[in-house]
Amino acid sequence: MITHHVSAARWLLGAAFLLGACAPAPTPKPGFEVREMTAQSQAVFVLTNQQRAQGTNCQGVAYPVASALVQDQTLTAAAQHRADDLAQTEDFSHFPSNGKTYLYWLGVVHFDAAFPARQHYGENLGMADTPSQVIAAWLASTQGHCEAQFTATYQDTTTHQWMPGFTHIGVGDALSAVSGRHYWVVLFAN
Repeated sequence: MITHHVSAARWLLGAAFLLGACAPAPTPKPGFEVREMTAQSQAVFVLTNQQRAQGTNCQGVAYPVASALVQDQTLTAAAQHRADDLAQTEDFSHFPSNGKTYLYWLGVVHFDAAFPARQHYGENLGMADTPSQVIAAWLASTQGHCEAQFTATYQDTTTHQWMPGFTHIGVGDALSAVSGRHYWVVLFAN
């Protein structure tokens, strides 16, 4: 599980600097990409919210019921691109050698244009044959995957601070034509 936090103050300061240094020319916002979840990804979404609705146990700690995550089509587009890239490269890492992390794919789909107020992002990766198997793997994780996906709080992997849980989710999945491995990507935002 990997997470990032964008400082609103830092962003506004940078934007103010750029606006002051440039002639005021109207710039259209880039369009953002949306995508529906595949049937398999939809199953992961449903299973995730079913688990959140009953509370869960992560690393021996009992967590209460958490609100359902809201499906987001722009997050789903980025998650699907990330899953397709995993299936093509088979570089199963939060930091792939081609540099195309989930933050790269969020930029490709213009997630910031769609939702400029979002400040926290996260990613869970999985490799399993079925939605049930990948959910079970994330529930058993000792590296923050369980907390991020199934609870109302999570620990930021950079600052190690406990943060309010994610509110939005996008899910992508892809099958490698070479190895037959099934890759899963869940992207979160709040």
